[in-house]
Amino acid sequence: MPYIIDGNNLIGCAPDFSLGDPEARGKMVSLVRKFQESKNTKVTVVFDGEPQGSELRNPINSKLTVVYPRYGLTADDEIKRILESYQHVKETVLVTTDRELKTFAKEKGVRTVNSIEFYFTLKKAFVSQGRKEETLKRVNTRVSQNEVEQWLKIFSND
Repeated sequence: MPYIIDGNNLIGCAPDFSLGDPEARGKMVSLVRKFQESKNTKVTVVFDGEPQGSELRNPINSKLTVVYPRYGLTADDEIKRILESYQHVKETVLVTTDRELKTFAKEKGVRTVNSIEFYFTLKKAFVSQGRKEETLKRVNTRVSQNEVEQWLKIFSND
């Protein structure tokens, strides 16, 4: 199930983020990336304004892309364009609290989720993904040959 996220709208709704913070976009993309990895789904985040680099499309990985609107357009315009081009819109989720975008999406058959609700979903995914990474670090520790021999001595029946 692909997600399209109204990025500035999400930042504006998040209680511990600020649109005035120059690092807010990067921090939010990090949070979204944990969600994307945990769900293994396609996610497109659309931000208003100038891109942080020169690219209007910035692929973070094969399933996560950050998009900026072309000159003279808004993120809302870009989101509408993306929704118009999707073939399976009924499987798509739009994250926004913008009424006009929600109305547009619903007319297309796109499911919508409020940004604040989605933010708390992101936070849960971030915590959950962090726990998984910590567990993997503990589980994937290497055992030396000496340690193997010591354990064999302890547990052998000889």
